[in-house]
Amino acid sequence: MGRLTKLIFIIGIALLIYGYLSRILDIYFFWDSKSFGWAVLFIGLMGYLFDLNKTRRIQGKKTFWVKMGIGIIIFGILLSVAIIFIIKKTDAYQTAIEHLKTDGDMKSKIGDVKGFGLLPTGSVASTTLNGDETGQAIFLITVNGTKKYKDVEITLDKTPETAWTVISVK
Repeated sequence: MGRLTKLIFIIGIALLIYGYLSRILDIYFFWDSKSFGWAVLFIGLMGYLFDLNKTRRIQGKKTFWVKMGIGIIIFGILLSVAIIFIIKKTDAYQTAIEHLKTDGDMKSKIGDVKGFGLLPTGSVASTTLNGDETGQAIFLITVNGTKKYKDVEITLDKTPETAWTVISVK
């Protein structure tokens, strides 16, 4: 394993550790480090597989499974980026963040909402039948407040008669 790959692994692990510790120890700075840590760790894994591919090729060994692993990781990273981009553009996500900005219970816990984490996760499922749309959405969002930060799970629902409506905030 090359020096750069080791460095990337160390940075990824450090970001992950900090991301989890910041939540446990109530450190309200760079909570997105957890998400970035996972991304950097996968990039480090990809670097390791590139190094392994080069070594196996020089030794005359088969590299199919190594190349398959590289392809899967690249596909996963690209898919994750696309999903995050798509999630942020949905009406359900926009409804969720607007609700969180004005939610009195949230304001009492974390203060005024300053912003949201860069990498939301979750899912949106909607179905349109004869022009009537129904759906459900669940998002895991980091909410940055003036007093503190909080990881929030917000559930929304949509019926043909209503727009996206917040069902629960945990």
